[in-house]
Amino acid sequence: MPIREYATGHGVLNDYSSELYRDTMRLCRPIISGERIIKHTRAGITVRSIDRILNLSYSEQDDLLNFLTELVIDRREENKDWDKFMQSLIDKIMSKPKFKTHFNALDSYFKKLNSTERMQVLSLSINKLNCGIESIRREINSRLWNRTANVQELMIIDQVLYFFQNVINSVPLGKKLKKSEKEQVNEKMGFSGYLILRLEAYRRGKISLDDLNEDLSLSRGFKPNEKYIKPSEYELAFEIFGG
Repeated sequence: MPIREYATGHGVLNDYSSELYRDTMRLCRPIISGERIIKHTRAGITVRSIDRILNLSYSEQDDLLNFLTELVIDRREENKDWDKFMQSLIDKIMSKPKFKTHFNALDSYFKKLNSTERMQVLSLSINKLNCGIESIRREINSRLWNRTANVQELMIIDQVLYFFQNVINSVPLGKKLKKSEKEQVNEKMGFSGYLILRLEAYRRGKISLDDLNEDLSLSRGFKPNEKYIKPSEYELAFEIFGG
């Protein structure tokens, strides 16, 4: 990576593109995070499907992400059927023959789990998503102090990641969810997938930084636990970090 790119948002996203791929897969099929649970049941074909999905070559991951970002080039508005967006994302993935078999196997196995096991899988998936996103945010924080840092770009990306964490951490968890809570799970997982792919679309130059920044306005529909930094407050941050 060129030195001048290191302290930029593109630099961070390029270094963590495989994490964005894994997070997209975990959102579409949470069972991917439950490999240890599956191994206890000796579901060999399901374990092999997880291994195959997570261990694609970098070029295969990159090609798939490029394919999926076509879904998010146009910005979506608030409360626009995020569960349907997730289904369109899954359908697009399954249009690739090598993924269809694995995704069907994972879905079939997940449906055989009881409610307790499903919640364990979902909780584990959310924890792994959090760990992955937190590692990217720590890296952004480290690079913000670089004297050549693109502070505005890094901060906007960090805010989108923080938004993602707020949404994913508000997913209802429990053995017996009400219908409205199940709908919340689907909506929030779908919206989280949208945010991840918007970051990937930005990395590829398919949308602008302003487009990414506008996504933060969608937080009104998800009642975040804490407030985000407003664009009008960036100047204060620039004084702290420089840039």
